Amino acid sequence: MYEGQQHWLHYRHIEQERNQFLGFFFTLLVAIVGFLVAISSRATSWPELAMGLTAMAAVLGMISLLIFASVRKLGAALREYDRDIARIRTSLFALVEAGRTHLASEPKTVAMRMRPVMLHRVFDPQLSAELIVGMSAVVAFGVQLFVAVDALVLDGFSSGQQALAGGLAATSLAVGSIAAWMWFKGGGR
Repeated sequence: MYEGQQHWLHYRHIEQERNQFLGFFFTLLVAIVGFLVAISSRATSWPELAMGLTAMAAVLGMISLLIFASVRKLGAALREYDRDIARIRTSLFALVEAGRTHLASEPKTVAMRMRPVMLHRVFDPQLSAELIVGMSAVVAFGVQLFVAVDALVLDGFSSGQQALAGGLAATSLAVGSIAAWMWFKGGGR
């Protein structure tokens, strides 16, 4: 019984940590949007705005990937606790006589009753957290690639601005590729 209580407390703690990471992410997102609004109101040309945009996208992308890695790690721990809690429940209910509790005799859990929805993982908080943070990183890296190509193709960008945009985009592309490889290696879960 004590083991089950400890697992449940740890499970709730890890869920709370995941929610804190998401809170940090959304705070960062709001701050970056605020910086972009401030930069766009003061920029006198597209190259100036593009450099501010690519710098903010680099910050958002890199921190998003760090948060993404943390959320994935927490998700792996939650899956282990889920498995252990199910094992503990099964062993405890095996000790209870039939008819002594309504919980042991219930053949289906909420997740089992919602099987078609759960198969698609529509309401899975772990998948939602990974998609929100991961897609934000992908969009940020896409913005960086757009600015880098724009800096190389259009006139008006200095060679320093072209180098900065290209360097940030190349770094983000490498880091994003590694993150995608890690996600697919883990089975997308």
